[in-house]
Amino acid sequence: MSEGRSGHPAGRAPRRVKISSLATYVPPRVLTNADLEKLVDTSDEWILQRTGIRQRHIADPGVATSDLAREAALCAIRQAGLTPHDIEFLVIGTTTPDMFFPSTACLVQDKIGASRAWGFDLGAACSGFTYALTTGAQMVASGAHTHALVVGADVMSRIIDYQDRATCVLFGDGAGM
Repeated sequence: MSEGRSGHPAGRAPRRVKISSLATYVPPRVLTNADLEKLVDTSDEWILQRTGIRQRHIADPGVATSDLAREAALCAIRQAGLTPHDIEFLVIGTTTPDMFFPSTACLVQDKIGASRAWGFDLGAACSGFTYALTTGAQMVASGAHTHALVVGADVMSRIIDYQDRATCVLFGDGAGM
């Protein structure tokens, strides 16, 4: 990430920002192209030629976006040598929040035990994670926080139309940072 002086009080340079760890979590259940052939007019060959996708992970009923985000978050926090108590800010890039209120970020904050953190969801479809990453980086660069947690998570299987082969072959469920 680039550093500059514009927009910072008294000409102070922003703090250096680094990504301390990366983690992912996908639910164990897999939906293959062969499975999709039974649901919609498509074939493994058609899907592979257009997307390169062979399978996607699908959350079981009752598993929410915050559940996937929790698993990935705890792994990333551990890999960074931190604890949930160290997290001061979190942002969740998602198209599939658990509910409108409270935000999925607040649910994840509670599920991981980040009692000092605050945060919000950022909804921007496919760009959501990149916008969330920029937001987290700016929170650290500005000096407002030392440790920010940025998660991209979705349970797209809940909103996909499995009769529309143009979209149902593309999406699965998971979380990453």
